[in-house]
Amino acid sequence: MIKSSSFSLHGNLWANKDKLFSNLKLNIKFNKWTIIIGQSGAGKSTLLKIIANLNIPDTFTNNIYKNTNIDLSFSWMAQNDLLLPWLNVIENVTLGQKLRREKINLNKANILLEKVGLINVANHLPSTLSGGMRQRVALARTLMEDNDIILMDEPFSALDTITRSKIQKLTWSLLKDKTVIMVTHEPLEALLLSDNLYYIHNKKLKPIKLPKTKPLRKINSENVLYCHEYILKLLKKSYTL
Repeated sequence: MIKSSSFSLHGNLWANKDKLFSNLKLNIKFNKWTIIIGQSGAGKSTLLKIIANLNIPDTFTNNIYKNTNIDLSFSWMAQNDLLLPWLNVIENVTLGQKLRREKINLNKANILLEKVGLINVANHLPSTLSGGMRQRVALARTLMEDNDIILMDEPFSALDTITRSKIQKLTWSLLKDKTVIMVTHEPLEALLLSDNLYYIHNKKLKPIKLPKTKPLRKINSENVLYCHEYILKLLKKSYTL
């Protein structure tokens, strides 16, 4: 049980001799969605790996620290679904338990597949599924692990517009009470889903004040459109530096 309401990161990160993040400050609130927006190559994915204590290339020098002694567990949801092609849907969902040699909880797996609308294809191979269906399998696999923090690395960017909208809303509905840290380059996606929003500018993370409405926001509302225009200006400024 996590008793703290948040944890934070601070420090610097170098790629070779170039500073990627300078005096980074990031506050993560538990049971909220924190989203980081920035251009490709800005270090978003690397930052997620640092948060999860994953190995990063030797070309990086990491002096970023967490201000918590809590032993946190992490799940990772990537742009690619990373399904194993020789396993069927339910085998992919329960893969973590199998690798840990735990008893497979088929009841939980079936409940999750029901929630993501895939119970009828539980025995199908990934090659028979659409991109949106595959990403829903990845979502069920993420929920199967029930870890403290879910890290999401551009999880919807490979989907077409209509499918992306549906999967965004489904994902938020199933993870709305979880601690999610997500990176994206899509301002509207960030505005739709975030409780707390940061953007990468001049090698720093800076917070963005969000509309007072809660996720899922109406993206055609005046306040959201105004904030969207503001974010676009910020990103354009960061691209031209």
